[in-house]
Amino acid sequence: MVKVAGTLLGWIGTRGSLPSSLATAALLLTAASLTFGQARPLPVRTLQPALPPLTGVLGATPADKIEVIQFFYYGCPHCFDQQPLIDDWLRRKPADVEFRYVPALRDDKWVPLTKAWFVLEKVGHAARMHRPIYDVINFDGVQLSEEAKLFDWVGRNGVERNAFIEVYNSGEIKAKLEEARKLTAAYSIRAAPTLVVAGKYAFSSGAAGSHYEAMRLLDQHINLVRNEKK
Repeated sequence: MVKVAGTLLGWIGTRGSLPSSLATAALLLTAASLTFGQARPLPVRTLQPALPPLTGVLGATPADKIEVIQFFYYGCPHCFDQQPLIDDWLRRKPADVEFRYVPALRDDKWVPLTKAWFVLEKVGHAARMHRPIYDVINFDGVQLSEEAKLFDWVGRNGVERNAFIEVYNSGEIKAKLEEARKLTAAYSIRAAPTLVVAGKYAFSSGAAGSHYEAMRLLDQHINLVRNEKK
């Protein structure tokens, strides 16, 4: 098909013209060859076998809940864009769903902001500081991935600076960091944000086509898992 279309289009280049019916056919053949030759990937990956609910150093997801994980990174503008939709969704989250944030750790440059989440979670400021971290990075351009700037910023925003640093350098946070690294690999997280339902269905906003479509897929696959349990 590609060869035929190329021959016809090549004739246009050498002869300068082609009967309209043949020209149309050539363009249709070219479009068809591109369509069949480049299959679009499915928006949802099905993990086989499904991974078990979170446990261990990150805390256990209740066994009677459908686990939803968002793999995120504070320095990711797409995660920043999705967060308002996540916040809206959390306000109507079904009672049988447990939502978990897990930092995606694919690069050692991401370590400071990965540790930042775990420290804020440990000291009880994660819910309050989650959106402001995104905002100060994306609106103000503050490089919180630099530890000195991170420590100074949290200290100016209601978190005791020295206490934050002490927890930041603790063995507990190091263990959580390594667990995030392992989970990022285990779930084959290639893009952030990625949502995972019940350890089985994974989709990024990029693969879904938009953040809104990702949220639609989230609701759809929660219902799917719910029905699979019946």
